[in-house]
Amino acid sequence: MIIRKLIAALTLAVSATLPAASAPALWKVHDADSAIWLFGSIHLLPEDTEWRTAALEKIMAKADVVYFETDLGLEAQPEIIALTMEHGFARDGRLLNERIDAGLMAKVRDAAGLYGVPVPTLLAMRPWLAASTISVTALAQAGYDPNLGVDLTLQNEIDRDRLRFFETAAEQIGFLAGGDEASEVAMLEGTLAEADRLVEMLDEMKAAWADGNPEALADLFMADAGAYVDAFIEILINQRNRNWVDQIETLLDKNEEALIVVGAGHLLGEMSVVKLLEEKGFSAERIQ
Repeated sequence: MIIRKLIAALTLAVSATLPAASAPALWKVHDADSAIWLFGSIHLLPEDTEWRTAALEKIMAKADVVYFETDLGLEAQPEIIALTMEHGFARDGRLLNERIDAGLMAKVRDAAGLYGVPVPTLLAMRPWLAASTISVTALAQAGYDPNLGVDLTLQNEIDRDRLRFFETAAEQIGFLAGGDEASEVAMLEGTLAEADRLVEMLDEMKAAWADGNPEALADLFMADAGAYVDAFIEILINQRNRNWVDQIETLLDKNEEALIVVGAGHLLGEMSVVKLLEEKGFSAERIQ
């Protein structure tokens, strides 16, 4: 459940043929004798968001396997919770107010009061988890629910023997928790800088995503680019994209037809999964 707005530093450079109908972007990537499909998701959605299409349903039904970023199912939750506790809460005795300056801590307290997050809980957290907690709580209050997100919705529908994952829970949490403290603080600063319009921003991103408008979606990410350090974006976006592309190349070599569902931002820009696959010689076309 990596925070979506951290894709702000991506620049749009998608080679695509845009269809007439408006729908979340869906790409086909192929070589001479095999193909995979890439669908960009949003991990939290409000009720009544329209995103399912006949094209997606057809591909999902015929794919040999369906890949997601990580397992979000019920059986995976105990491990996710345990890893979050281990890597998200301070283990060195330093409270959050000892890791950040007084001005930033005052903003944390303001956000805590606004969204009803207990300050003592935030004080026990590392900056990355404090940022995530504030963001998710704000979005939840506005009706954005991970249980309604594309990823969890589809994972609950697909037979377990067809499910595959690019990352373990430990690997994904490691991307958030593995950076240096300065990067974590920058993440918290960026989150609080936009806290008062976080819901508005995601509303705009959701609309661009649902309308199949990657240009507008990329512009919205770019507008937030200054809030985050390059090192964090390299870890959370670029490095992961490269890892996934290596796995996708193996799928194509084995002629395994797969539907791949990852956050929409991973399919935009110079370092997007689509662009990286094209650079390896595969053909890509947007079919929705």
